Parts: sequence; structure tokens; C-alpha cells
Amino acid sequence: MPVSLLETTTAPAGGAPSVPASRRAGLRALPEVRWAALATALFAAGLAARLAHAPGAVAWVLFLACYAAGGWEPGLAGLRALHRKTLDVDLLMVFAAVAAAAVGQVLDGGLLIVIFATSGALEAVATHRTAQAVRSLLNLAPEQATRLDGVDGEQLVDAASLQVGDVVPRFSPPCCAR
Repeated sequence: MPVSLLETTTAPAGGAPSVPASRRAGLRALPEVRWAALATALFAAGLAARLAHAPGAVAWVLFLACYAAGGWEPGLAGLRALHRKTLDVDLLMVFAAVAAAAVGQVLDGGLLIVIFATSGALEAVATHRTAQAVRSLLNLAPEQATRLDGVDGEQLVDAASLQVGDVVPRFSPPCCAR
């Protein structure tokens, strides 16, 4: 069943639920999602290297790559905040991750980076979906509207020409009509 009546879906073989094509492509198109996924993969590889007793340098390189992939964007935002002489969560997160690495706890700092990058990606996904929903609603706006006029009855006018105070007939969808 489609998620929305406004989105087209692709039906996969086997009768599995379909996912709107725009949603699948849209999530991969978000850079925050890609960076968070890369940071998570690098963190998992660093953790695996550490648990497999690989040389310490291998785990450090993987964790530092995780820092770079997941932390560059919040780091840049934190530097901008510092330039404006304000503190924000981006700056504090980067500071905490760098401090963790400075005391030898790259795993803890990497986990912090992954959590923060994932929360940023989820925020980007929510914003993207909201923007898509608003665009879909705007596409539903009619070109013309019926304006009720006490003198002539009803007039068909361009919807853009409606003014505050104009009276339009109440719309009742067929499912709710009395």
C-alpha cells in the first residue's frame, strides 16, 4: 500500500510492500545520511579491529576516519559558531570527541561522533520528508476557486486572486458529506 496517495510506488516482485521511489532515492541523496552511514561503518570496522586484537594503529586510523566522516560537518558548524562568539552543541560535541581522543579513548569519541552524525541524519530525513509533504500539498492547490458573492451568487476566479475576507463554499469530501 502506498505511503501517500501523492507518491508513485514501484512494486517489487514477490508481493513485498512497495516503497515510494522518491523516498528511496531521496534518502540516499541526502549527504548527512551518507556521511552518517560512512561514519558508522568506519566505527564498526574500528571496533572489529580492536576486538580482533589488530595492531592499535589500525583501530586508531579507522576511528580517526570515523571522526573525519561524521564530524567534519558539525566541526565546521562549530567553528562558525566560535567565529560568532557563541557556543552551540556542534562545537561542544567536537570538543568532547577530540578530548576523548586526546586521552586515548578514541572508541568513546568515535561512538559520540556516530551518535551525533546519526541524529543529524535523522533530522535531515525528517526535514526532507516535511519539505516533500509541503510541496505535495502545494501541488494540490487549485488553479481556480469559487467565490461566494452576495450579489451575483457564485463566481469562478483565479485562486491567487482571493483576498482575506472572501467567502468560498465549504468543501466536504465525498466520504464525509451528509
